[in-house]
Formats: sequence, C-alpha cells, structure tokens
Amino acid sequence: MRKHKLLTATALNLTMGLLAVAGMSGQALAATTINTATIAPVKTSVAGDLSVDTAGSITVTSGNAITVDSNNSVTLKGKIDMLKSAAGSTGILIDGGRTGNLTVSANITVTDDYTRVDTTKAADGTAAPDGIVEAPFADSVTRYGIHSTGTTPFIGNVIVNSGNTIAVDGKNAYGIRFENNIQGNFTMDGTITMNGDNNTAVSLENGATGNVYLSGTINSFGKDSKGVNLAGDFGGSVIIDGAYTGTGYATTSALSAAGLKTVLATPEDLYQSGPLVDISGNLAKGLLIGSAVKRDESTKVLTDNPDQDGDGNADSTQTTATLTNYGSAPTLRIASGAADITLGGIVYGATALKPPAVNYGLLVRGTINGSGLYQKVDNVAVQLGGLGHAVTIANGIGINGIVSSTAYGGDATALSVQSGTATPLLDVQGTIRGTAASATTATSTTTNGTTTTTYATVGNTTARAIDIWSDANLPKINVAVGGGIYAVATGSTEQAVAIRDRSNKLTNITNNSIISAAITASDDNGDGKADALINSPIAIDTRGNTAGLTLTQIDTNPTDSDADKAIAAPYIRGDILLGSGNDSITSNGGLISGNIDFGNGANSFTLSGGAVYLGKASNGATGTVAFDLAKGTAGFLAGTSLNLTSFHIGAESTLSLSLDTTKPTTPIFTNTGTAVFDTGATLNVTLNNLIVTQTKFTLMTASSFSLGNVVTTGLDGHIPYLYHAVLTTNAGNTELYADFRLKNKEESKFSDNQYSALAPILSVAAKDAGATSSLMSQVTKAGFDQIYNQYLPDYSGENLLNLSLGASSLNRTLGALTLVPDNNEGQWWLQEYGYHTKRDYGDTAGFKATGFSFAGGREREVYGNQMVGLYMSYTSASPLDTFAIAAEKTVNSDVTVGGYWRLRTGALKSWAHAGAGFTSFETTRNILTDSVNHVAHAKWDGYSYSGGLGASYEIKAGPFSVTPQVLADYYALSEKNHSESGGGDYFDLTVGERNSHLLTSTALLNFSYTKLFVKPEIWFGYKQNVSAELADTVAAFTLAGSTPFTLSGGDIEGGGPVAGFRISADNQYSYFSLEGEYEKQDTYSNYSIALRTRFQF
Repeated sequence: MRKHKLLTATALNLTMGLLAVAGMSGQALAATTINTATIAPVKTSVAGDLSVDTAGSITVTSGNAITVDSNNSVTLKGKIDMLKSAAGSTGILIDGGRTGNLTVSANITVTDDYTRVDTTKAADGTAAPDGIVEAPFADSVTRYGIHSTGTTPFIGNVIVNSGNTIAVDGKNAYGIRFENNIQGNFTMDGTITMNGDNNTAVSLENGATGNVYLSGTINSFGKDSKGVNLAGDFGGSVIIDGAYTGTGYATTSALSAAGLKTVLATPEDLYQSGPLVDISGNLAKGLLIGSAVKRDESTKVLTDNPDQDGDGNADSTQTTATLTNYGSAPTLRIASGAADITLGGIVYGATALKPPAVNYGLLVRGTINGSGLYQKVDNVAVQLGGLGHAVTIANGIGINGIVSSTAYGGDATALSVQSGTATPLLDVQGTIRGTAASATTATSTTTNGTTTTTYATVGNTTARAIDIWSDANLPKINVAVGGGIYAVATGSTEQAVAIRDRSNKLTNITNNSIISAAITASDDNGDGKADALINSPIAIDTRGNTAGLTLTQIDTNPTDSDADKAIAAPYIRGDILLGSGNDSITSNGGLISGNIDFGNGANSFTLSGGAVYLGKASNGATGTVAFDLAKGTAGFLAGTSLNLTSFHIGAESTLSLSLDTTKPTTPIFTNTGTAVFDTGATLNVTLNNLIVTQTKFTLMTASSFSLGNVVTTGLDGHIPYLYHAVLTTNAGNTELYADFRLKNKEESKFSDNQYSALAPILSVAAKDAGATSSLMSQVTKAGFDQIYNQYLPDYSGENLLNLSLGASSLNRTLGALTLVPDNNEGQWWLQEYGYHTKRDYGDTAGFKATGFSFAGGREREVYGNQMVGLYMSYTSASPLDTFAIAAEKTVNSDVTVGGYWRLRTGALKSWAHAGAGFTSFETTRNILTDSVNHVAHAKWDGYSYSGGLGASYEIKAGPFSVTPQVLADYYALSEKNHSESGGGDYFDLTVGERNSHLLTSTALLNFSYTKLFVKPEIWFGYKQNVSAELADTVAAFTLAGSTPFTLSGGDIEGGGPVAGFRISADNQYSYFSLEGEYEKQDTYSNYSIALRTRFQF
C-alpha cells in the first residue's frame, strides 16, 4: 500500500510539472517560459518555442536538460546545472535536423564527480606529493554542453553570448558539437571550459552556410584536447578573435628546479593536447584571426559606421585574438587527412575604410603562440598541410599580428608550411618568431660531506621562423615595413634559421624590414663561462633550390628626413645559403650581415642606395657571381672566395677586404672580366690575424684592372694602424697585391714604452681571436691606443705621485700651526686634504686621480717654545690612466704613523717630521670591445718612509705681513711583486716589485692681512723635484713562455710654480683654516683643497 501511494504521488508530480512547464490549459502551445527553478528536463515538442528566463533554471543529473526535437527556438537566460552528472549528460540536445534559433545567455554546467589527485611517487615507489595533481583531469565518460546530432542540417542561428560559461568535464566531451551542417550563422562570445581527455570546446563538423564568429574565451585541458574543430564547408566568413588556451600538461606555471624535476619524471604531468584550433574544412571566405579595431572617429560619417574594418561584426564587440597552446601540437592547424581543402579570399563589406590590398585566404591580426614548455618537446605554432591532402589558400597569407613558437630543449617552428600546401604569397607586416633554448639542469649529490654538481643539457635543437616543406608551394615572401621574421636560439649547441625552404618553389623574397637569425651562447657545463657556439645562424636557407631565388632588400625610406630616420633601415642578419639555380641578391639600402654561399649557377650580387654588406662569401665549384657595388659598403671577411664574371666598385662605394694570413697567395676574387674601380671608390684592406713578418697577399685576379684613383701607397686610414702596406699589380695587370709589414717606431709614433711592449702583446693577442679583431679594426692611432694600452699595467708613477701628497700635506699642516700653548695639557689637530692630480699622455700613459689624506695628531709643549707630537695619517687615491674604461678601477692607500717637532720663537717657525707607513693597492684592468672582454684583478701591498722639514719667518708691516717659507719633503715607496687573475693567460700580467722615491723642495712667499677676525692669505712660489725615481715596471703575461717587457715611469724631475690661498681664524684655544692650492710641474699638475684645525680640551 505504501509503495503504491509513492508511485502514484511521483506520477502526479511529474504530470503536474510538465503541465506547469508547458503552460498548458487544454490547448496547443506556441511558446513556453520557465521563470522558476525546475528539476525536470524539457522538450520543445512539448514546450514549443522555449525561453528560460533569468529567474528560471533547469537542474538535472542525467539525460538532456533541454531537448530540441521540433522546429522551435530556444532562448536560455537562466542556467542549466548538471553537476556530478551521469555519462551522456547534455545541457541542450538538438535531435536531428531542426529549424529554429538557439540563443545562450546563461551558464551551462555539465560536470563530473571526480577529484584530481597528486599521485607523484619517489624513486622507491612511495608517495611523494609535489603539489601538482596529475592527469586525467576528469572522469572517463562523455558529456556535452550543446550537442546537435544527425546529418540533416540545423536551420537557424546559434548565438552564445558573452558573460556566461559552458563548463563540461569528461572524456570525449564537447562544449558545443554540431555533427550536422548549420544553415545560418554561428557566434560564440562566451566562455567554454573543458576538462578531460580528447575533449573539444567547439566542434562544427559539417560546416555552416552563414558567418562563423568565434570570440570569448576557451580553456581546454586534457590529453588530445582541442579548442576549436572546424570541418565541412563554410560558406560565410570565419573569424576568430577570442582568448583561447589549451594544454595536456598538469601545470603551465613557473616551477622551481625541484618541481621541474618531479614533473619531468611524471608522465601523467606531460600529456600532450591536440591542436588548439583545427581546421580541416573548406572556408569559402577565408580565415581571419582578428584583432580589436582602431576606429577613426574624426567625422560623424565615420562615427556612424559601426563596422569600419568591414568584417561583418560591430567594431565595439571585437577583441584581439590570443591563441596559446602548450605542448607539441600546433596552436593553429589547417590540414586534412580526408580531403583536399581550400580557403578562399576574405571578403570585406562596403563599410570597410581601408580593406587590405590583398584578400588573403588567411590573415592573422591577433597573436598565435605555441610553447613546448618542457624539455624534449618540439613545438609548431601554425601548421599548414602535412596530413596527406592539399591545402589551397587563395591570394596568400597575411601576418599583421604575431606568430610565435617557443621550445626548451626542443625544436620551435613558428610557421610550418608543410606538404600539399599551396599559396601564392606570404606577406609579413607583423612578427613571425621562432625561439629555442637548450635546457640545462643541475643535479647535486653529497658523498662523505663533499657535494658534487653535474650538469645535463638537452640541446642540438633549432629555432625556425618559417619552414617550407618539400611538396609545398609558396613562391613569394614579402616582409613589409614594420614586419619581422626572427629565429632566436640560446645555447651553445643550438641553431637558428629564419627561413628554410625545401620545396624548390620559393623564388622571390623581398625584405623591407627585418629577417634575422641569432644564437646566444650559454654555459652548459656550469663553469661560469659561455661555451663556444658550434653553429652559425642562418637567415635564409634554400640550398635545395634549383629554380633560382631572387632576394631583394629595399630601404623604402632612404632619405635623411626626420620621417625617414624614424623608420629603421631594413636588414638581414644571418647566413644566406643558396642552391644551384641562378640566384640574385640585390640590396638597395639597408644591411646584410652574414655569410653568403651562392652555391652553383650564374648568380649576381648588387649593392646600391647606400647598402652595407658584411660577411664571408663563397660559391660552388661551378658557380659564378656578377658583383656590382654601385653605391654602398661591402666588407668581405677572411675566407671569402668568389668566382666572378664581373666586378665593379662605384664612385661612392667602399670595398673592405679581410685577408687570410694563412693563405696569402690565394685570391679573394677570381674574376674573368675587368675589375673596375670608379674614380672616388675606396679600398680598405685588413688582416684576420696578426703578422710580424712582411707578407705579400694576392687580393684578386682579373683580365685587367682599372683602379681609378684608389690609394696604392700611404694607405694609412685604409689598413690596420699597426701596419704599412702598398698595393701593386703584376706586369700583365692581371693580379692585384697588398704588401704588408709592421710599422717601425717612427711610423707608428709609439712611445718608447709602447714599442717595448709591442712584441709580447702581439704574441698573446695573436692567440686571442677577439683581441686580434679589435686591434686589427683600428685604422687611427687614437683608436689603436685606446685598445692597445689596456694591455699595459699602471706604470706612470700613479702610486708614488699620489701617496706622496699625504706626507707633503702633513708638512704643510705643521707649518700652518701657529701658537705654542702655555699649558701643560697640549692640544690636538686634524687635517682633511683633498686633491686632483693629472699626468698627461706622452712618454707614459698618463693618468688622472682624485684622492684625500686625513691626518690627526697630539702634541705637548717642551721648553716653552717648542712642541713634540705623534700623528697618524691615511691617504688614498683612485688613479685611472688616460685610456681607462668604465669597468677599470685602481685604489691605492697609505697608513702612516710618525712623530714631529716644531718651534715657534718670535717671527720664526720651524718644524720637522718623520714616519713609516703600510701601503696597499688594488686594480681592475679591463679590455672591452664588441669582440673581446677580459677583466684582470690584482691586490698587493708594500711600505713607505716619509719625512719633511720647513721654516718660515713673518715680517709685519702695519696690518699686513709677508712670510717667506721653505719646505723639503721626502717620500719613499716600496711595492711588492704581484700577479693578476680573472683575465686569462692572454691578458693577466705578473708585475715585479717596484722601489721609488721623491724628494722635493719648495719656496713660498706668503702675503696676509692681520687686522680682521679671519685672516686672508695668498702665496706664490716654486716647487722643485730635487730627486725623483720612478721605478721601471717589469711585466709579463701569465701565458707560459711569455717574454717580459719593461716600462719606464719617465722623468719627473724639474719644477714648477705653486699658488694658493687660505682663510683662517686663530686664537689661544683653537685654529681653523680653509685653503686651496695649484701646482704645475713639468710632467704633472695638482689641484688641492684642505681643512685644518687645532683645538684644546
């Protein structure tokens, strides 16, 4: 009886629920609105046109929340909740081909009852959670947000509005799936979140006749998952401008070294997703990866135009596409394994203000990112073709936004044009970038208290911007102003290729902006130094090309106007490797930097419009090159070897040749025609290595030479400064030679010191490629000296001349002290002395130094008119030689203790002092150029002896006084030998001990006014260096077998004027003065300022 009542009540409730939902009153209904929460599923065959209001909702846990099984429309403004739902659960099911519209403006949630678990285990199999929950991301049953079944078309429009979310969990699950064709428009502007293996957020599997607009947000997580799948025939426009992300990884967040290690060891953390956007159908009006529209509101007519880009969507609703896929699958794949597909040209409406000149079949205005993220994962951002069937993209491909691929320990390819793809043009107005980096991990182990760190590097991978496969057909690439093709690799074993073509169909590349390949070395073994690169970056690789490539670089803004200067000149960076076809390289402005291999064939190389080339050029055994440097600069590096059919250097052109010192008789150019230098043409010649013996080099051969007014003797300014060279031809005028030798001392204008070090420096520099390059690139003495003098230690007397000022300033302080107090307590005194010394470049390198000396003493009266005392002084200076660069540093210091005596009797004063000191020195010597960077450090110490005496006599004349004064100062400095470290054997020096001294005498005449509270004084005089010895500096490079060289500190004996001023205040208890002085010696000068005080307490 109880069971019977329960069944009866349940049947009654279900019947009444249906009646309430349908709003039936005994008659057929045209529409139903749900405005309350319901737990009953709904069918349109019962409800008619269905609207779920914002106050309404449908909550079920299995089956279909809404079934469209009749020709009716559905408007969803209230949510569908299918939490913890059963297998096959569907938010909205369209059963077979129906007619009606579907509008979704509320959340649809169809989720599982599954909790992800952190299952990470240690090596011994025990649980070792790392905080990262592993895949799978959902349970193993299929669910749908919206699902349309059958083969009969759905007739109507589908709109998923912004502000709502479709969330679906499960294996083989779908956010939106239309198995049948849509005869109408499809718009997705909401958010779709998918979790589970092999899920797809939006799958339109049989095309659509209307426009397809995919915006909003998609997050698709799971093994083999996809964001968007488009198959079948699409008759309208297809636009994607949403923010879509996909991955199969457990995490894409930045990890610590330990976290990365556990992820790499856990396969469930590294599952791979499928393509984020997968297109395998025909798109009659092409594919636009869109962006927000920058509107022109300058007139009312323009303001009233809601669709200024003419893509069929209001500009205000459009956003910039950001498509990002983590893993090995492409972010965008256009390919089919079932049938040939075609993308027609994008069609723009009449409202378009500035439609593209080309109706590209594929236009990327937004951003497409691909990232392998983890080690040994290759990545492709955009894949075209490659699945066995043809992909035809009408009118070409336009890249106005960004296409980028990144890999770590894997290959990275931004745009992969694979087999079967055909399109007439790739037009790059934005950025195509491939970035690859080797991945180095460190593992530390501790045994018996000793920690050992080992390094493992995953490398030997390649960054490619554009990769064209065999059986692809892309005949032309154009890089417009503002565009760029980049391949960037980091790692000593990495490779970078900006453009690679294996199709033999690429015949034209035009560059108005940037094509660049670059590799940065890395430290793969943990020694703190970047390892040597094993590859040379490649800008263009068409080695398999037999049809011939025409490469044209054009500076479209060549003038010096402000507008043109604001636009960078175009450049190609990286090697250019050509095939056996007849290739042509023409640069009308801009820069080409990299080696060129012309391969075989009849080739040409033309530079005009101020173009610049720098690199090594070669050709195959049967290849030839017609070379025309019409207007520009060409620098051919050592190793260049070209077979020429013609050779011309224009009047406003400069040809620079680097000669291989190991092959002096091998010509750089072998020309079958006449070699012509127009009047005004310039020829510069350098060497790739240092030579010390006279050598004659063969520059080129030709049927004859017309040298114009090329300088053939006195080539200063056209060759490395180190050398003297002359150009000559043979008797038949068919060979051109350059005869090189080192300049002698007079020709080089080297000082004795520079010349004495020349052979040892050249010996080590010749073993250092970077140093050689830096020295050989200098064509003036000023430029050469700046680099050459970095190899020399300090030898200009910096330490003696600066530290001795501490002792002489102390002598001045004793002379400035006035009273001998008549108490038994004595007095204290302090001195702060600052100075700036300068020795000009000449026989020595010279220097500038700023220093100070702080001294203090205590004295007591003896015999009524005399004082004796003790003092301590600290003197320090920071001298830098004339050629010092930013990173250089020299610091010297002296701490001296000593005693003194002074006498004051009437107008006569006299004094004397003596002391001994400890000295210390620290230097950082640096050479830094584009090609070399060495930094050498050293510390050493020594000791000093100092003494001084003086006397003065004051003659008063009313309020004025005149005081003659004489002084003598002595300072002796002994420096220990020392060795540098950190700069390497080609730069570090060992320097022998040095013993120097300086004895000076000074005579001054002081004038003062004595009737004021403060006493102004001025003085003039002369200072003579009576005995001066700057010890020779004997140095040698630390490289085994290096020859020592000796540098003289020069002669600093002689004298010069002294002038100064003082303002002082004096009484029985204290004294204070401020003074300044200038001293000019024959070889150096000094400016100083001093504060002196005495006080009693």
